[in-house]
Formats: sequence, structure tokens, C-alpha cells
Amino acid sequence: MIKRLFKRSLPILALSAVPMALAAIPAQAAPVPASSVHFYSSCADIRQHLVKAPDGDYLLYNNGILFTAYCAGMYSKTPREYIDLAKTGNGVNFSQYTAGGASIGTSVRTSFTKLRIDPASLTVDIGDLTFARSTGSLKHSNSGITVKSMPYGVAMSCVGPQNTSGAGNIDLLNTPFQVTSAFTVGGSNAKGSATVLQNKQLVNLAGGGYCGWIAPSHSPQLYNPFNPQPGMYDLTLGCAAGVPTAPGQVCFRVDDAKGLSERGGHGNTVDVLYHGKPVAVVNRSDQI
Repeated sequence: MIKRLFKRSLPILALSAVPMALAAIPAQAAPVPASSVHFYSSCADIRQHLVKAPDGDYLLYNNGILFTAYCAGMYSKTPREYIDLAKTGNGVNFSQYTAGGASIGTSVRTSFTKLRIDPASLTVDIGDLTFARSTGSLKHSNSGITVKSMPYGVAMSCVGPQNTSGAGNIDLLNTPFQVTSAFTVGGSNAKGSATVLQNKQLVNLAGGGYCGWIAPSHSPQLYNPFNPQPGMYDLTLGCAAGVPTAPGQVCFRVDDAKGLSERGGHGNTVDVLYHGKPVAVVNRSDQI
């Protein structure tokens, strides 16, 4: 029965880069409508129904959006949702507090491979460093505070008035997501810029002052955004239409939930359809 299979089959095997543009897969069985299947809204929801589900990529449906999320901590009481970043390494998906001026030491750079999100709003917790690595260390101005890490989407420096030597990069290329947040400067004698490119999937940040920064817009405004802690939900994302994605990644708004259905696929798989077009292929079993 398809309902039972879908409730046991969340790990994603393959997803379309442009879901709505694909031709339909030859039918293996009559599609079963969404009203007869269960779509999970969060990693906690998955764990509640599948207590042995491992960490990995899953298909979630929340607030009218069908998207891929990486579930971490599935053996804990509080599993968490992340999105995978396709571009990682030197010069991409990093935030930097550039040393110099009143802040002595070596530039602090935090680089990310996954971003924690709120599945109900696709808002990024920029302070979650679970899948991040930091290098460098400096003393912040005359405060005596040692800076060792930075939140996502922030560029900062304390070199001088109107200085923008702080750097940062947001690169969502080859993912199905785009940035919908604005950015704002903060601090003393602050100046900054956010250059948004390529369908809002690429943002280059420059910021600073004495001391100053640029960061995602937030109310109340972030202050001295360094050495972050989880809970800083400040960067909002949306689905990027018509962009190439890495295998296993999808995000699109479902205007009519009745258009979702599923059917038996090839071998140990289930096809997820939207208005008869394939958008995902999931495994029938609990295991990846």
C-alpha cells in the first residue's frame, strides 16, 4: 500500500533540478493522491513516526513548500534541519572579521558546509556552527574580548571609519534556494555593501567601520555579531525557480496540495509527483 510505503520512505535517492519541466516517468502504477499519503513537516516529525531513521537527506513539506533538508541528530530528542551547500572550501560560504586597526590578531574566518533552517519559514540560524569551521583569532577593539568565530552572512572589521575590509560570501549555486533577506550595516562609522548576483543565489559582502559590520536585516538589529550562539534566525531563503541543482535537492512551492501524489517506481523506490510530473524519487525502506 503506497501510504504505508511513503510513511516509511523518506531518504531521497534522486530529485529533479527543474522539477516542473520534467517529462512524466512511464507509469509503474496508478498514482495515489496526497490525501492518502503522509508528508513530514520536520525532522522531529520523521523521528516520531520512524524512530530508527538515520541522519541524512529527507523530503519535507511545510507551509506549502516541498524541499530537501538534511536531518541531523536523528537519534536524539531534538533532531535539527539543515540545507546542504554545494559550494564549500576557500572563498565561498564564509564570514570574516578582518584583523587590523583597533582589532589586533589574525582575521577570523568561519566557513560553512550546511546551514540550519527553520522548516516552517526557511529562515537560517546564522549562529549555528554545527557544520562550520573557524580559523584565526583577534581581540575586539579595546574590549579584551577574543573573537574566534563568526555567524553566517556577516562581514566585519575595525580598521577605520567607512572602511570595508570585512568580507563574506553566500553561495547557494547548485542548490534550489535563493536569498530573500535584505542586509544592513551596524556599528560605529559603519559602511558596507551586499552585491546580489545570479538569481539571488550569490551574495558578496563587504563591511566594516570602527568597529562596524554588514549582516542580514533583523529587528532588533544585531550588535557585535561575533562568537555566535544558536538561535540567530536572521537570514530568510526562498525557492529558486529554474536553476540547476546538485542531485537530491529540490525546493518549490506547491500551490495545490491535491496535486501531489506518489506511485511505485523501479525496484525499491517510490516516485513523488506533482500534477503528474516527477519531482522526487524516495526509498521504500527506512535506510538510505
